[in-house]
Amino acid sequence: KTRARHNLPAPTTAIIGREGEIAAIRHELAGARLVTLLGTGGIGKTRLALAVGHALLARFPGGGWLLGLAAF
Repeated sequence: KTRARHNLPAPTTAIIGREGEIAAIRHELAGARLVTLLGTGGIGKTRLALAVGHALLARFPGGGWLLGLAAF
């Protein structure tokens, strides 16, 4: 089995209590190519997106890529 290519950073800790949000994002991604996470700074949008990205890597043969837009 070939591992998916990606540039996602490895999680340093487990995400606890966000199973509902992860399931909702995965559900949205089943019917869309792009899902935007909105919220105030520091609430865990990036960590949530990375957790979903890691969970879905096997679904994307081309891999999964993190694109930082903070500088823009």
